[in-house]
Amino acid sequence: MSSHAPSSSIGGEKPAGKMAATRRLAAILLMDVAGYSGLVSRDEAGTLAALKRHFNELVRPQVTGHEGRVVKTTGDGLLAEFSSAVQAVLCALKIQDEMARRNLDTSADRQMQFRIGINLGEVIFEDDDIFGDGVNIAARLENLAEPNGICLSDDVYRHVKGKVPADFQYLGFRSLKGVSERIRVFRAVMTGRSPPEGPSQSQEITRSQSPVPWVAVLPFDNLSGDPEQSYFSDGITNDLITDLSKFPEIAVIASHSVFTYKNKPTTIAQVAADLGVRYVVEGSVQRSGDGDTVRINVQLIDAASETHLWSERYKRRLNGLFEIYDEIVDRLVASLVARVEMSERERALRKPTENLEAYDHCLRGRELWYRWDKDSNERAQGHFRQAISLDPGFAQPYRGLSYVLIQGCLSGWTDEPAAAIAEARALAEKAVALSPADFENYSQLGFASLYCRDFGRSLASYEKALELNPNSADLLAEMADALVHVGRTKEGIAKVVQAKELNRFYPDWYDWVLGIGAFHDGRYEDALDALSRVGNLCTSLRCDLVATYVRLGRLDEARVLVRAILEEQPTYRLATETLRPFKDPSVSGKFVADLRLAGLPD
Repeated sequence: MSSHAPSSSIGGEKPAGKMAATRRLAAILLMDVAGYSGLVSRDEAGTLAALKRHFNELVRPQVTGHEGRVVKTTGDGLLAEFSSAVQAVLCALKIQDEMARRNLDTSADRQMQFRIGINLGEVIFEDDDIFGDGVNIAARLENLAEPNGICLSDDVYRHVKGKVPADFQYLGFRSLKGVSERIRVFRAVMTGRSPPEGPSQSQEITRSQSPVPWVAVLPFDNLSGDPEQSYFSDGITNDLITDLSKFPEIAVIASHSVFTYKNKPTTIAQVAADLGVRYVVEGSVQRSGDGDTVRINVQLIDAASETHLWSERYKRRLNGLFEIYDEIVDRLVASLVARVEMSERERALRKPTENLEAYDHCLRGRELWYRWDKDSNERAQGHFRQAISLDPGFAQPYRGLSYVLIQGCLSGWTDEPAAAIAEARALAEKAVALSPADFENYSQLGFASLYCRDFGRSLASYEKALELNPNSADLLAEMADALVHVGRTKEGIAKVVQAKELNRFYPDWYDWVLGIGAFHDGRYEDALDALSRVGNLCTSLRCDLVATYVRLGRLDEARVLVRAILEEQPTYRLATETLRPFKDPSVSGKFVADLRLAGLPD
């Protein structure tokens, strides 16, 4: 709010009775009047009367009508909170649209224009007031807004894009006073309207404070003319990201972030601004009709100067694919970090296969597991088993098969879960033995050991994976899940937050882990908010939501979800949920009791 705001309140609010302090997530809207001091100096009485009229006739009704609550007014400022980011932004758009209309008949020197900042974050509710970083960030965003403008934090933008009649302009990373981390900021404008006048706040942003250069590898284009071959170009992109991320001399943006740009028109400058990087890798893959030859084009671009640092074209028979990988990685790292001694690098950071048919099965299996349904899971298992039979010395399919076996157990698709989990661990052990320099193998061993309830081995494996690759956001989120299950909940939540910072376009399963952490931290509203952001309503996630609704006393909603589970899987039983690897048996017992209370049968 404005530093010049007088202490009197607008609209005659009275403080409510004493309330205990609580924490929960909320969408915070802060607004003030641009140029308020000048308006008051010209006509104090008229300005106060107009402000009161606008607040009472427009702002308050819009806040209430969008399911929000006016917390307080102070001078020319107003603070409101909403349970929904979408409702908060819709409210702001309506207020600014109406104020623009009201100002049409007012002379320019007397027009009242609001600045609005909106943030989504955890706040403290006490004595009918709210405090905390969530409010502070909203206040800083308000200060960034132009007259008649709306500024949003990254968290708000992710929740509302595509859901409100607004266009969004990215303003870059901003260092906000009193906020330790830089925040991505967006401007929202009602669709069809021009942005408010004033100097653009867009700026080139890079991770300039980082001691290492940041790189984004964009999804390679599939030029094969067959959309079914996209799994192959996607797999090559993923593997290149994985290989590059193993070098401590550079930091690589996670694959989930860069894949948001797949098949979307964009510019190198925009990608660099969105992701906060200086260097961008792009390329294409074309596989021959007989599947025997591959062409790969790749180039490294300095986004700041828009110069091509290096480009190369490869045409090889598929049995030379991994040599292409080595050459690309060597050249990229050499261009970015001169001190990398390529001759001393281990040529095989992961043990490749000479059998390209096995590699192809691996890529197909990896594509299928993301679908998280029974048929895809079974098909993924088949592809990984076929890859192992074609090349028993290839580590990747052991790791992949280990994961999908546990996925099947968690979803109730496995008749003998204990045997499947034991096999999953043995497969992960084999992957580590075959390729001990690959951090993903240790990560999978940590996951499998967790479900075998070997908690010490699980955490030790995750620590080893982090030692090999401290820059993997997915790895941090995966370890967070293990920490929550062993009872180190706050550490787990901190790891998820760190993962989100590394991966700005993170997959929604990060919120799943965050929701589980909040649940076991006793913050059930926060848990519900996080779990509700996960798009794939698989059975395991629905059970987490059921337990959360039970803890909140919302049994009717919990029972609706149980009915949905049983309609899809009539044979689903509570025994499946006992597989969850809680170190403390009482935690597991309470969780299962929640599900039983909601109607899930034994």
